Amino acid sequence: MKVTQQAKILAYCNSNGSITIREAFEKLKMNSPSKRISEMRNSPWYHVDSVTEYSHEGVPYKRYFIKEVLHD
Repeated sequence: MKVTQQAKILAYCNSNGSITIREAFEKLKMNSPSKRISEMRNSPWYHVDSVTEYSHEGVPYKRYFIKEVLHD
């Protein structure tokens, strides 16, 4: 069974608490992590929060906190 990119992002967040686009590129080898996170944000199956953080050079980036929403 093939593991979806959304499932990989969710598993990474469950293990590490959050994810950035750069982490998804580097650690999960994804080409379009922003698209997957956008899909998750627009899905009723996931709850996505984000905060803006800044690199040492002052460049802003988003950190995403993603949880699966359980439905009855």
